[in-house]
Amino acid sequence: MLIKLFDIVNNKVVPTEHCYTISSLNDIMTEYPEDYLKVYTYLFYMTCPNPDLNPFFNVPEHEKEEIIMSEIDMDVSTEDDLIIRGMNTCKKLYETPTYRTYVGIKSMLDRLAHYMETTEIQHGRDGNITALVNAAAKFEQIRQSFKGAYKDLAEEQQSQVRGNIGLAYDQ
Repeated sequence: MLIKLFDIVNNKVVPTEHCYTISSLNDIMTEYPEDYLKVYTYLFYMTCPNPDLNPFFNVPEHEKEEIIMSEIDMDVSTEDDLIIRGMNTCKKLYETPTYRTYVGIKSMLDRLAHYMETTEIQHGRDGNITALVNAAAKFEQIRQSFKGAYKDLAEEQQSQVRGNIGLAYDQ
């Protein structure tokens, strides 16, 4: 089940009670009284593993920070020790073995797609055409593993209440 570090209220990311009790998140509120909501928005979008809540979920990891920073118009440096500490805390608290598996397969699939997209085909005795054909042939198997990991992740994040009814994120 997905833990709730932040809520979404009136279309804004806001802290839950955990941001007041977990020192690495509370320190951000204290240090950045004017900007802590933007920092929390950044942390939420960088770490939340739920695609229904996080529109940046499917962005390749190496592009995510730049896109999020641009979209939320945050001026605070993400190199600040407090923000790095908060990021590490959020990642650890959101992370499960299923999520780590999903991220690993997603990353592999992204690298394979990039390799196939950018590698020029070379034929002949020392060419790479065999490797590219093999990668393409194995794509379906890797894609099925990715879909299975995603399905497991989605099931893990489902919150249920009495009567087997889903629980809204903001309840």
